[in-house]
Amino acid sequence: MTYNNCTSKRTGDPLKTYFTQSEAVHAADYALNTYQNSMVPYTCEDCGHWHLCPESRHTPSQTCNSCKDRNGRPKQLYLSYKAAIKRANCIYDERGARLSVYECCHNYGWHLTKADAW
Repeated sequence: MTYNNCTSKRTGDPLKTYFTQSEAVHAADYALNTYQNSMVPYTCEDCGHWHLCPESRHTPSQTCNSCKDRNGRPKQLYLSYKAAIKRANCIYDERGARLSVYECCHNYGWHLTKADAW
């Protein structure tokens, strides 16, 4: 099932939605066994349901309640330095935007910024 509000940031296509973690895990297992495509289930902060992400692009994050971007929106807080670097590399590969990683001064985690990029 697709949920109209959730679309791929990379392609703009609607995302497949799963209502339980077990449905998402089953779908990830199916993708691996049928297509050799390794997927990771995650909970969507927008709709509250589950979606799948290619393992190669999976970067665990959460919304930082302390830090805002230049438009006043909450920044994403990457839970590990490795995840933040991986997301920065994905963004560079997709959009050509070079981003730097810095540690959040309010929470344990890391943010991305265009300032002082590579």
